[in-house]
Parts: sequence; C-alpha cells; structure tokens
Amino acid sequence: MRWKDFFLKDWLLKILALGFSVLLWSFVVGQEKAEIGIPVPLEIVNLPPNLVIANDIPSSIEIRVFGPRSIIKNIATKNLTKVIDLKDAAPGKELIHLAPDDFTIPRGLKILRVKPNIIEIELQPLLRKRLQVKPVLINSVAMGYEVERVYVEPRETQVSGSAKEVSRLKYLELNPINLKGVRETFTEEVGLNLQGLHLTVEGPSKFKVTVYVRPARGEKKIRHVPVRLKKGDQRVTIWPTEVSVKLEGEKPALDKVKIEEIKVSLDVSKLKPGTYKLEPHTEAPPGFECKGVTPSKIKVRIKRKKKQ
Repeated sequence: MRWKDFFLKDWLLKILALGFSVLLWSFVVGQEKAEIGIPVPLEIVNLPPNLVIANDIPSSIEIRVFGPRSIIKNIATKNLTKVIDLKDAAPGKELIHLAPDDFTIPRGLKILRVKPNIIEIELQPLLRKRLQVKPVLINSVAMGYEVERVYVEPRETQVSGSAKEVSRLKYLELNPINLKGVRETFTEEVGLNLQGLHLTVEGPSKFKVTVYVRPARGEKKIRHVPVRLKKGDQRVTIWPTEVSVKLEGEKPALDKVKIEEIKVSLDVSKLKPGTYKLEPHTEAPPGFECKGVTPSKIKVRIKRKKKQ
C-alpha cells in the first residue's frame, strides 16, 4: 500500500479520531489544578465492652488533596470515612497515626497532608453508677414572692463512663430553669447538663421539675392610723390621735392594705375622771397579724362633766 492510499483511505474517520484524541488530551493535561481540604469523618468500631473513651477526640479530620479540579469536586461529594478499629485495645492511651497512604482516592489525585495526623485515644475501665439529679435555678421570682420548695421526678438516673470520672461524681446537675418574674407554681421538663463530662446516660434523660412559688411574708408599717374612741358622756382628750401599726402578712397583699381597714380603738367609757396611759386595742385586716403599735400607749385625760 502506498503512503498516499494510507492517508486517503477512510480519511474522514481518521480526522475525527485525531480530533477526539486532541480534545481528550487537552481535558486531561490542560485542565486547571487545585488544592482543597476535604473533611473525613472518623468512625470508632469494635470498642471493647469493658472500656470507654475518656477524652475528647475529633469527629473528623481534614485531608488536603491536589489534582484536577473536576476530579477533586467529584471526590468531595463522596462519603469518605476513616474507620479506627479498637478491637485489640487495652486500658491506657492509644496513638493512631494517619498517613496519606491510609486513604483510597481516585488516580490523578495526591494527598498532600492529613490534619491532624495523630489521634490520641485514652481508654479507661467502664463504670456504671446511679446518681441523684439536682435542679439548677437562675434569676429571681417576682418581687414579693419566694420559692417554697422544688420537686424533681424522677430523682435519679444511671450513667456509665470512665471509672476515674464516674467515681468522683456525687450528683448530676440539670439544665438551668429561669425563674425571672415568676409569680406562681409551674412544672418544666428539663434534661441533664453534661457539659464537660464524658458520660453515657443509660437511665432517664428527661426530668419533670415542679417549682412551688408562694407570696413571701413580710412586715410593713402603716402610718397615720386614727385612734377611735369609745366613751360615755365624759369630756375626753387623747394624745396622739394617730398611731403607726406594724402588720405582718403576704408581701403582695401588704401593699394593698388601706388605713381604714385597720381598727385602733380605746374604750374609756367606764373610767373615772383623771389622766391615764392606755394601750389601744388593735384589729388587723383578715390574713394579717399586728406586730406592734407606735406609740404603744395613748395619753388619756378625762374631765369631770360640766354641771347643768
């Protein structure tokens, strides 16, 4: 076959094949390169049942990958996972070294580095323990009110964790309950506050907390209460004509007491003419108790009747 026939025979197909080859080469060789970080979740498997992880370990690591941008985009959408097998682990610290060769990636890509490249896992013996739960109250109830008592149901739960950590726990705190402005009893469902703890909750994790709120008791001095006089046909003068009365009762109600609701009186109807110092009789409004009168005695002067 002559060279001329070689080039002329099926020339159209040969041109198309050449063009396709050029495009493919341009795509593979000429496309833009990139370097990106790809997060890879860590999965712990085969943890011995008598051991527990006692420290914080990252939930994922990052691998820096270099290569054609199109291929990197494709791998970034896949669910890559790094499995750490603790089948033969023993109590103590395990150092897991991570290298680029530990990951399977498509051809044409290169892993530049792994961050972090060492994972420290501290393993300790497992301990289970039942612990009481403790409610945590923040802020104050409304002015004039107070917390009478707090009831939690259930009162305890069971947790498991490292023997070193669990053995020193005496109770578990619940998430805070806000009392700001509260005026009445209420019930709220709250969970455990496990911040900073490496525990597994094996018992109840939700608790009903009832906070019993009632009006606080206090005292208040009511001034300028008039002294009422019970007399016969005598001529009587008293001093002072007004007193101050100290009342004890629920604080919200104390602020609503009116002067006319307090009865301060003196009965001189059976006294003979003369000068006296008498303690007045005081009647507090319902629900209140009189704790004192100032002054405690009233000066009374009874004059003889004028002759007709």
